Amino acid sequence: MLLALAPATDAVARVRWSTPGSYRLRVHQLTDVPLDEQGTTTGQHIWGTHRLRIDPTIEAGPTRVHIQLDVLTGQIFGETNAIGADFVERRYGNPERSTAGWTTVEPRMLWIDWEWDWGYLHAGQLGADFGLGLVDHDGLEPDADEARYVERFGDVIAGDLVDRLMIAVRPLAPVSLREARELVLAAGTDYVWQDDEARLLDDDSAWRVFGMLLYPGEEVDAGVMAVHRRQTDANEDRLVTTTFDAYSRWLLPLYRLGADLRVQGELALVTGHTNRQRAAGSGDESTLLQLGWTLDAQIAWRCPRLATGIEAGYASGDADPADSQLRAFTFDPGRHVGLVLFPDVLRLVTLRAAERLADPTRVGRPPGGADQLPTDGAVRNALYFMPGVTWRPGAWRLSTSALVAWAAEPFLDPYRTLESGGTGRSHRDVPAARFYGTEVMAGVHYTVAQAAFLEAMEIGTQAGVLFPGGALEGEMGDDPIVKIMGRLDLRWQ
Repeated sequence: MLLALAPATDAVARVRWSTPGSYRLRVHQLTDVPLDEQGTTTGQHIWGTHRLRIDPTIEAGPTRVHIQLDVLTGQIFGETNAIGADFVERRYGNPERSTAGWTTVEPRMLWIDWEWDWGYLHAGQLGADFGLGLVDHDGLEPDADEARYVERFGDVIAGDLVDRLMIAVRPLAPVSLREARELVLAAGTDYVWQDDEARLLDDDSAWRVFGMLLYPGEEVDAGVMAVHRRQTDANEDRLVTTTFDAYSRWLLPLYRLGADLRVQGELALVTGHTNRQRAAGSGDESTLLQLGWTLDAQIAWRCPRLATGIEAGYASGDADPADSQLRAFTFDPGRHVGLVLFPDVLRLVTLRAAERLADPTRVGRPPGGADQLPTDGAVRNALYFMPGVTWRPGAWRLSTSALVAWAAEPFLDPYRTLESGGTGRSHRDVPAARFYGTEVMAGVHYTVAQAAFLEAMEIGTQAGVLFPGGALEGEMGDDPIVKIMGRLDLRWQ
């Protein structure tokens, strides 16, 4: 039925095959992160990870077949982290195996893209992505246009994968020759392979239906999406949500300055109900009402190749985790922010929190939803500002950025708060506070000219220093937390 909507193609179509790929190697060094009032740390200070990815594409006329395969991915040497290992998502690897990355193979995508004059069809397993990646992020690297703007520190680790059938049409294309002909109306259904809420390999079952209205213009790019989701976990817990998501991107050429001004943002509202998180001994469902947004403005000069800008973001928090309303919004981890605070410190702290809350020797009868506490490195319960500058002289890329962040609601540790009778306490057993701290980042990279089959080879390093605020400190304060990451990237076509 859907295929019949497309016009017939020539009997003889030219077939083209391309196999681009990439390899990245990362060497991480992280100083101790205090995870509780006893000073527990992970014991993981130096470790290495890598990823070898190939992206074959077959083109035959208007039809393209896309394949993506991570041939090798994960940790390959160094120390491991056993803290909260039972709560680490499958897609982030095995935290207790230092060499798992030598044997892990992950088939990620296999999908068909069929395009005609006034529409297109997507079918198969592919990455779910929308807007700036606040809710859906496919885990792919930024496109070439992003290379002109301020560098984002850190890496995209995984991505949301779905088995999708989607049809999109340009309803004004047959009747208009103006910009309005680019307007896209799309609808489809997904069966989730893996994302922030479900993993099919863990026997979670999640369906989504969605509709989108998109305007992919050159100077103005905007879209709105509504997604309804029904999920049943392996333990029979249920999640039903409806998400409203909108984004806009405005590009203004400043010809006299030889620069471009770009302003972009995304806003998402999540509603619904679930019995995954609930108070101890209660079988009642909880309702969801969560809000998140991100906004950034940047200006990029062509000569010198300099970009500067500032990003701000907000993820609602939950002032009363014991009631029946869940208000804490979580960014998709693909929309990563900073290098130390969110990707490492709060990720590790929430893993330790889940581990303690789920321990029956500590709590007696653990409340439901401990497995939902880890942030997986994403932004949650936060308000942040992140200015940055990137300069690209020749083959070099020099970047610096700062991150200042607060909790939207006081940063509570569920275990310590439960022990204190409901009075808000942090993971360091001090009164809950809001200021996460200040992070300063710097990066230096050098791109080697094309050679042999390589499109590019880039070597460099990124470093970040977090000065903890009251939400993370103990009674006597803390030393700065330092992370250094050596980077090697290879790309070929």
